[in-house]
Amino acid sequence: MSQLVLSYESHGQHSVKFRPIPEPIEGYVQVRVEAAAFNPVDYKIFDHTSVRLPAYPTVLGADAAGVVTKLGLGVTKFKVGDRVAFLCARAAPEGVGAGDLGGFQQYAVANVEITFKIPANADFDGASSFPRAGMTAGRALYAQLDLKAPWAGGEGAYKGEKMVVLGGSSSVGSYTVQLAVLSGFEVISTASPAHFAYVRSLGASTVIDRSAPDAAAQILAAAGGPVRYVVDSISLAPTQLLAVDILKVQGKLVLVLPADSSAKAAADAESIAVLLEMAAHYTNEDFWNSIHGWVERGVLRFNRTRVLPGGLRAWEEGFDLHRHGKVSGVKLLMHPQETE
Repeated sequence: MSQLVLSYESHGQHSVKFRPIPEPIEGYVQVRVEAAAFNPVDYKIFDHTSVRLPAYPTVLGADAAGVVTKLGLGVTKFKVGDRVAFLCARAAPEGVGAGDLGGFQQYAVANVEITFKIPANADFDGASSFPRAGMTAGRALYAQLDLKAPWAGGEGAYKGEKMVVLGGSSSVGSYTVQLAVLSGFEVISTASPAHFAYVRSLGASTVIDRSAPDAAAQILAAAGGPVRYVVDSISLAPTQLLAVDILKVQGKLVLVLPADSSAKAAADAESIAVLLEMAAHYTNEDFWNSIHGWVERGVLRFNRTRVLPGGLRAWEEGFDLHRHGKVSGVKLLMHPQETE
């Protein structure tokens, strides 16, 4: 059987075409993709300003959600008919084609280690916003900062402590805020004024205007003392320098993009540990197994979303909106099953 895919043919070339539906190998499931999310890295790969892929053609798209249609050998965690969301791994193991894992197609295969079941109180659109951004937030807090995790008896463990999350309305930022609150932190965040109410609704106690010239002073005043942890979910040069100014001395800063040279020099001068969160997938089984329950309980909310029309052909609009910095406070999606 065949399906429609958005085939990344080579540098700067996409084509919507038919190709066979991929079959799941051991430890994987086949999923009928109902929603796939855009990430900035998609257009960067397409434009060759980010990761260079080892083989073409392939399929991009790091986040997707849909219905399990077939199980690979040994899979017991899911059953056919389950609604799931998954992180689309880039590296294809033996037996999986280069394009079988991407979200920008009507059927994909998913590694069960980075897949979760969607609870009844959530939809495909919201769930598809979580895998990459949520994984990044989880890895930043519980691997890079090595905090006690909420699934290991650590829920509320940091009550009374402060954490700063820069860019709280971004996809990564919104999940970092919520997980930090789940861990007990009082979260101070930054955003544009248009998103203040949204970031507060996620659990942040204080939200500061990201462009305020005295943002660092406002954050420290809200904290009422030194801050030990900052997660910079934007990680451009201005936010990195702001983070260093907030930490002052001997704190820990997590970035999601490479360190700016000026910020790194300032951090080194103040003995601030700069931790980079952009490497390997976070495959902690307890983390992925906990998502269903957190959403079901209402302690974790998926991103606000905006669906672009046109099915797979929505890629051009989605890439352009990200390329020109016109995405704010929402996760852009496509519906691959839409054909008109």
